[in-house]
Amino acid sequence: MPKVSVITGFYNRAHLLDRTIDSIMKQTLTDFELIVFDDASRDGTAQRLLEKAAELNDERFTFVTHAQNQGFVRGLIDAISRSSGEYIAIQGSGDSSLPRRLELQSALLDARPEVGVVGGWYYNVQDDLGTERLRRPDANDMTLKSLLHGNKFSHGEVMIRRSALERAGGYREEFTFAQDYDLWLRIARDFRFATVPEPLYRRHVQFDGVSYDPAKIIRHASYSLSARRLALMPSAQMNQALKSIRENGPESVVPADDPDVQKKVIQAVLRLVIFGSPEAGERLARTSMTSTPRRIVLQTFARIYGSKPARLFTPLVRRAVGMTRAAGAR
Repeated sequence: MPKVSVITGFYNRAHLLDRTIDSIMKQTLTDFELIVFDDASRDGTAQRLLEKAAELNDERFTFVTHAQNQGFVRGLIDAISRSSGEYIAIQGSGDSSLPRRLELQSALLDARPEVGVVGGWYYNVQDDLGTERLRRPDANDMTLKSLLHGNKFSHGEVMIRRSALERAGGYREEFTFAQDYDLWLRIARDFRFATVPEPLYRRHVQFDGVSYDPAKIIRHASYSLSARRLALMPSAQMNQALKSIRENGPESVVPADDPDVQKKVIQAVLRLVIFGSPEAGERLARTSMTSTPRRIVLQTFARIYGSKPARLFTPLVRRAVGMTRAAGAR
């Protein structure tokens, strides 16, 4: 039985496979298994996995190819069921783990049996802009109460104690998005959280991902807020709400015009605009902001910020929010 099972799933990102797989195979901790699932990609991911397996010739590396697309959560649940490690490390597709990630996170879980999930500091990297931003989250004091107000993890950098995962009931396939947040809220009832205060992970921003795709942002907000509300419900009411999400989507629990969803829309628009996609920010404001005055203000801000004169100030804004030039960028 390996110490750590590393799980990562890919869908149409064959060009990023090597970066992710190589970062795990080069870990200082060698007692691990890496399970990659290909969720019925159409870009040659399966073929590249075959080639990679032959190149590595390492029994620690295995992969699963889905005949039909299952979605990330179902793929994750299936891969975890195939794993056997005491700890489970989630790895985002296209991201890379720094060499000591598995060593340091597993050591913390060994030393602190009360901890169910451990994260670490991570870089947000924008390859197209050649910039990176070091994030220093601290989950050491995170409780169920504080977790209800915000999530300190980005998911791809976490390691989970298997017994904590199983006690909480595992990932729930109803949560297409925010499945991690839903899980943390349940784990928080019996375990604590922690952060290794060192950079352990490089999160490469993919503009087709949840954080930057306007179509996915609202869905993610609804799922996230649904998880929060389910965590506060009595068991019978929670089961009914979960059934409603399964049959009718998260909007049946938290509609798009909910004030909390609208707050997340504003935050998402500002993030899109500042981090290089003012057109997407303007589109999100136009399609998802229910308040006309706020919609106009956000659209105007996005258009002005995206204009040629305003772009002169972009480097200043990025420095103000902690973005620096990525190593090796020109």
